[in-house]
Amino acid sequence: MHFPRRRTDLAAFLAVLVTGVVLILCGVRAETVSTVAIGLSTLYAAWQRQEGTPRAPDARDASGPRPPDSGDRRPPER
Repeated sequence: MHFPRRRTDLAAFLAVLVTGVVLILCGVRAETVSTVAIGLSTLYAAWQRQEGTPRAPDARDASGPRPPDSGDRRPPER
């Protein structure tokens, strides 16, 4: 199961949320808080990719030609 990762995700989310609330209460502008939150979430995402064994690629990461979607009107790439 993925309980350790979920706990880590929850801890990271709560840390960013609490940091944002504290910064707002200290009078920091909302634009600055959003910049800090984006930076922290980017660092966390990079850290998650470095951890453990590589994940199995999902459909978005698969390389090679894909079957066209029902709304895709472009000709296939050659």
